[in-house]
Amino acid sequence: MVGVAHFASVVAATVGVAASGASKSTKRCFPDDFLWGTATASYQVEGGWNETGRTPSIWDDFCRKNADVQCANVADDFVHRYKGDIAIMKHIGLSSFRLSISWSRLMTWNNTTKKMERNQPGIDFYHSLLDTLHAAKIKPVVTLYHWDLPLALQTNVDGWLDPAIVTHFNEYAELVFDEFGAKAQYWTTFNEPTSFVLAGYAEQGRHPPSVKNSDTAAYLATHHVLLSHANAVKTFRSKSIDGQIGIVLVSNMAFPLDKSSPQDQEAAERVLQFNVGWYLNPIVNGDYPEVVKKRAGAHLPQFTAEESALLKGSYDVFMFNHYSSNLVTDCASPTSEKPCAQLARGWAADLGVDAVRFPVGSRPASTNANGDRLCTWFNGYPEGYLPYIRWGHAFNKSTPILLTENGWCGNSTIDNQDQLWYYQNYVDEVWQGIQEGIPIIGYHAWSFVDNYEWGSFEPRFGLFHVDFPAETGSKEGYTPRKNDLKLTPRPAAFWYEKLAKTNCLPEEHKKHSKHDEEAETVELAAAAPKQSMSLLSWGFFGAVAALAGFVYRKQRRQQRRILDEQTPLVTKDL
Repeated sequence: MVGVAHFASVVAATVGVAASGASKSTKRCFPDDFLWGTATASYQVEGGWNETGRTPSIWDDFCRKNADVQCANVADDFVHRYKGDIAIMKHIGLSSFRLSISWSRLMTWNNTTKKMERNQPGIDFYHSLLDTLHAAKIKPVVTLYHWDLPLALQTNVDGWLDPAIVTHFNEYAELVFDEFGAKAQYWTTFNEPTSFVLAGYAEQGRHPPSVKNSDTAAYLATHHVLLSHANAVKTFRSKSIDGQIGIVLVSNMAFPLDKSSPQDQEAAERVLQFNVGWYLNPIVNGDYPEVVKKRAGAHLPQFTAEESALLKGSYDVFMFNHYSSNLVTDCASPTSEKPCAQLARGWAADLGVDAVRFPVGSRPASTNANGDRLCTWFNGYPEGYLPYIRWGHAFNKSTPILLTENGWCGNSTIDNQDQLWYYQNYVDEVWQGIQEGIPIIGYHAWSFVDNYEWGSFEPRFGLFHVDFPAETGSKEGYTPRKNDLKLTPRPAAFWYEKLAKTNCLPEEHKKHSKHDEEAETVELAAAAPKQSMSLLSWGFFGAVAALAGFVYRKQRRQQRRILDEQTPLVTKDL
């Protein structure tokens, strides 16, 4: 277990760059087999909400019942445009792509057997998707569950609150492994269970299934998620699949508001234990963290000896998402701006912290057209990334780490220099972690394209801007036109391409301090023509050869061939 003393040492650790012999003139490169990728999720990008035999998920139902929640019936139309999107990934040098499988597309509910059963058209879609990635030499990282529970399992089984869900999930996992086990090396059972559990079973039920005011629901749902994970890993290993499996966990990095205060140090450690340790400690050590057991008390279910043994060691790789950092104090502290009485029942009250402030020098998310801040939970603070990685690494220092999501909450602006700044500095932290000897094996930017952000298309995380049509988010489906959903690379996409192709931090990159006010830019298009151009060819830079100085005529020919074969359109506006 990671204690407060270790927490302090993790935060205070110095980067051993000097010891590594690095200098200003030395290229800062990554291991040869390092994975550079982007990430998406089924409901956020796929669309095709009623195609290939797909049946509704809890999000299809939730978005229709709430007037202020948009639907993702079409989203990025990935279900039809994946070949074009993968062509772009290939030609910007990506070696990995993180995706999730839609349980509602792969299986449908049989009301006679009271079970989910295989849906062949959905299975065929994912075979084609994975085969296309294989042909492009892009390694998939496959997520079994990214928040889109089949609606039938909510209405007939009560979702994650019913222990029967463990069996249903294992049957789903077995089908996935039987069909696709040979087509992916990296697997994750769940994406950010902390997020979907708290949003759906705590926090006033802002996500489906909207369970409110419960002391125990979040803990019970998590208990069943963990048992589902452990059983799925057992099934995975029983099939001798040549791959690695884990669970994707997430937290903001928590720093004590007063670094000299033991109370604030304990509060910061609690945040990490209640977010990441809640899941990581059971899979490493077989039980919940001591601080969670102590503070949650009778709210927390207990594992049997058999369940504990099944959980312990149910991972091959640690998978971490991270976006932001917070300053933390105990809710009972005189400096707290969030009194304990204002915390929601259950998990939040048991955690008992005020985490509403951001570190000095952090950069807030972009604003929308009205000047309102998007992603109020978000800030860019690169100095929080490596301490977060160190904290997770301490649970088992021999376990490889795959960084599965990291990205900037932006707006519809294409020339988003804040996003560029974010990636430059966060990836720099990854490089420094590798110099320390942390076994980081890959990094995934969130996200490849702007997509559905759980209720709205307004926050934009994409390396590629998406020109969403007016119908986007409607409660009813629509048929996208050929010219809809055009992709335009943001400056960060050009920078990330150079990183992925060279496997080294671009030479023009300079590390920013946390006090920098201006993001540096990468000269990507100084000599380019001032017109829009069709750019599924973007990765080839065909008509914009001056962009990076290494476009060749062979790439131009490939560009034309791909444009003939694919329907998605990408534009570059200069």
